[in-house]
Amino acid sequence: MTTEQKSFKKGYKYRIYPNEQQKELISKTFGCCRYLWNTVLSDTNKEHQAYILAKENNTLDQEIPSPNVSGNALCLRVPKYRSNPESLWLNEVSSVALQQTMISLGNAYDNYFKSLKTVRKGRFGRPKFKKKNEHQSFRLMKTAFRIKDNQLYIAKSDEPIQVLWSRELPSEPSSLSITQTPTGEYFVSFVCEYTPPKTSGTEHIGIDVGLTNYATLSNGEIIDNPKWFKQRLQSLRRAQRSLSRKKKSSSNYNKQRIKVAKLHKRIIDSRHDWQHKVTRTLVNKSHVIGVEGLKVANMIQNRRLSRGIIDAAWTSFFTKLKYKVEESQHATLIYMSSYFPSSHICSVTGQRLEKKLKLSERFWNCPYCGNVHNRDLNAAVNIENKALELYYDVVSSKDLSGQVYVISG
Repeated sequence: MTTEQKSFKKGYKYRIYPNEQQKELISKTFGCCRYLWNTVLSDTNKEHQAYILAKENNTLDQEIPSPNVSGNALCLRVPKYRSNPESLWLNEVSSVALQQTMISLGNAYDNYFKSLKTVRKGRFGRPKFKKKNEHQSFRLMKTAFRIKDNQLYIAKSDEPIQVLWSRELPSEPSSLSITQTPTGEYFVSFVCEYTPPKTSGTEHIGIDVGLTNYATLSNGEIIDNPKWFKQRLQSLRRAQRSLSRKKKSSSNYNKQRIKVAKLHKRIIDSRHDWQHKVTRTLVNKSHVIGVEGLKVANMIQNRRLSRGIIDAAWTSFFTKLKYKVEESQHATLIYMSSYFPSSHICSVTGQRLEKKLKLSERFWNCPYCGNVHNRDLNAAVNIENKALELYYDVVSSKDLSGQVYVISG
C-alpha cells in the first residue's frame, strides 16, 4: 500500500458583498460572456452548415474548411470581436473572462463529440444558447485577480470586493468563479490544491437506496429520508400561485420571484448539507463500499414516483460519495451493474428467486433457507457480498485505495 499523500483540487465557496460599482462590473461581465458565447456558437453553426453544404455539392475546397471548435482555437476569436466597432464594449471587462468562456464552449463541443462515439449516444447534447435569466457566472485565472491582506481584487476593479471568509484557503488559488444566484446573492469559488487526511475505516458496507428509507446499510443501519422538497411543498405552492398572479417584470413580481427562489435555495442547501454529512460519515468508517448502479433517468419516467426520486437526488449522493472515496486514499467504492438482481437473491444461500418481486413486497419468505427477508436489508447484504467478492477474489493484489470500480454483471 502506498504511503504517499495525494493532492487534489477542490473548490472553496464564499459569500461576497460587492458595492454598486462592482455589481455593475460583474453584471457587464455576465452580459459580455453570454454575448460572446451566443455569437461564437451562432458563427460556428453557420460555418459548419456551409461546410456540410459544400461537401454535399462536391464543391469542397480549402476556402470552406471545417470549423475548429477546440477551446484554444475559439480563444483566438476573442480579439476579433473585441476590435469590432459594433462590440467595442467587450473591452470594458477582463479579456480573461472572455477567453475562459471560449474554453468552456470548446469543452462543451468536446463533450458532445465524445458522447457520439460512446455506447450511450446523446448523453451530452450540442451546446445551447445562453439566456439572460439562467445561471450567471464567469471564471478568472490567477492573472486576473489577486488576494492581498485577505482582500480580493479582480481585473477592471480598483477596490477590493468584500469576502466573508468562513474558512482559510489551503493554498494559493489557481482560478476563481463569481456567480449570482436567482435570489440576488453573490458568491466566489476558488480552486485550490490541498492534501486531505487519509481515512482508516475498517467496515464493509453495502448500500441499498430507496424512498421510504433513504438508505439501508448491510449492517442493519437505516438512514431516514428527510424528504426536503415535500417538507416545503405547501409553502412553495402558495408562493408560486402568488407569483402567477403578478404582472411580469413588475416590482411586486420581482419581489415574489425572489421569495420563490429563496424557498428553492433552502431546499437545495438543506439537501446538499445533509448529503455531505452522511457521505462523510460513511467514508470515514468504511474500507469497502458497495452501491447500486441506478439508471435514474429511466426511473423518473414513473409518474407516481418521479417527484420522490428527484427529491432523493441519488445521483448527487453517489457523486459526493465517489469524490470523498477518492480523497480518502483508503476506501474503495464499487458500483453494481444496474442489472444486478440484489433484491431477488437470497443473501443466505445465494440462490436467485424464480419470480420477480413486486415493489409492494417489502418482506418475502425465502423458499431456499426458510427465513423471512427484509427486501432492502437483503439487497444491501447482497451488494456487500458482491463488492467483497470483486475486492478480494479479482483485484486483491492491487492497491485499491481511493478507487472506484463497476461490476458489469
